[in-house]
Amino acid sequence: MPVAISEIAIDCRNPMLIAKFWCEVLNYEVREESAGLVTIGRCGGDEHETVICFAQVPETKSIKNRLHLDLRPWQSTQQDEVDRVLALGAQYADIGQSGDEDWVVLFDPEGNEFCVLSGSM
Repeated sequence: MPVAISEIAIDCRNPMLIAKFWCEVLNYEVREESAGLVTIGRCGGDEHETVICFAQVPETKSIKNRLHLDLRPWQSTQQDEVDRVLALGAQYADIGQSGDEDWVVLFDPEGNEFCVLSGSM
């Protein structure tokens, strides 16, 4: 029987801070909020979409993420998108890139890596 990814869970210290950042980045909205957990999804999305859940944990991030999000701009350039997310609170991340990559590695406000890819596939 086929399955679908229901949610992507991301541990963090401040779920609402990180949820608000990602809502701005992705044009999502907060779907649910409970003690230590905030779930976001597409504006106007439905119960079958993949959502992102931010779960509060006591420890801080200490190593590179084993899983990260890749963003692909569709209606803007890579640099425009990088500039936009930097203005929202992202920071450049140096995780050992060679400089020849066609993606840009950034940190969200809690230091979780994500990439902004070059334009279309």
